[in-house]
Amino acid sequence: MIGKKQRAGSTASTSIRPEEDPLPSPPLFSRRGIAREFREHFPIWLVYLAAIGTLHATLSNAPEHVFAASGIPRRMFLALAPFPLFWFALYFILRIRRSKRLVRRWKAALALAALVLGVPLAAFFFYRPYPFTVGQMRALFEVSIFVWTAVFIVHILLSRGRQTAILFFGVGFVYGLLLENSGIVMGFFSEPGFLVTLRFLPAPLCTMLAWSLVLAVVVSVTDRLGEWVPWLAPSRRVWPRVATATAMALCLDAQGDPLASMAGLYWSWNELLPPAFFGVPILNFAAWFGAISVFGYFVFRVRDRKDWGPGRKNRELLLRIPPACFLAWGVCFAVMAVVEGGFDGPSFRILGAFFSRLFVL
Repeated sequence: MIGKKQRAGSTASTSIRPEEDPLPSPPLFSRRGIAREFREHFPIWLVYLAAIGTLHATLSNAPEHVFAASGIPRRMFLALAPFPLFWFALYFILRIRRSKRLVRRWKAALALAALVLGVPLAAFFFYRPYPFTVGQMRALFEVSIFVWTAVFIVHILLSRGRQTAILFFGVGFVYGLLLENSGIVMGFFSEPGFLVTLRFLPAPLCTMLAWSLVLAVVVSVTDRLGEWVPWLAPSRRVWPRVATATAMALCLDAQGDPLASMAGLYWSWNELLPPAFFGVPILNFAAWFGAISVFGYFVFRVRDRKDWGPGRKNRELLLRIPPACFLAWGVCFAVMAVVEGGFDGPSFRILGAFFSRLFVL
């Protein structure tokens, strides 16, 4: 009965066996070993695969004219890979140190170094140009989001249950839908040219699903780190977990958005917003900070409730989405007021233009 209750949908990570479990495990490269790795550690592997995939796509597939338009050399984008790879390295350093199964830790450390340093450097020095068109790059992005969403849902259903899948790809999707479309409606950016859209919504389906993926990754990895790091445990205060999930999301975006923002490759920013980090305006990161920190706070606080079941927790989180969106934008604009030195900077001029259009309508 205990196993069934855990599988049935606890949104906590109690159904994942901690790495300290001394029971023998199957070889990693066996079918059972790969299945175990997928079930217990897929979120951090997705961070790694996305980092290497983005690096490869930038070096090999992005058309040359987008680099010429941005003024940023193609090879400079190697400097962005360490942002997501830091979390992969940290995760596996903690995993290696805490494991009671490993006999030769030095071998595991060498394998980790090869993955974190060797593979990106090999992609950098030995890449072969195979440029895609802008349309092909967008299609590749769309397909990759759909594929990883499907795989992540399977992972969650196998490891953490149906209610956790609803949390990330139901509640989280509604949150991402509101954020992404409100940003376009207010005029901060546009996302033209994608193939799969929802009727009457300006944002494509892939970018809304990307919010679900990011939320699922950062919360899942933070949950796992909470098993190894005492101050991230669910029994402690919520803010360290919120800060960890937010920092992780910002690091993921620090690699992905510079590629996506080049010469309108995936999306285009309002021309009033000055480029700051590899062509990405500061507003982007302020928005991510607000969105992840607010939603992460609600998720961790609600999941810490012992007197609510998984279904009620999801319902309560769904009710918190409208205030979470307002708070997320509030945090974003508070950051921008500091960055832009007041309320008359580019971000607020765009916001003022939106309200002017709204009142005219």
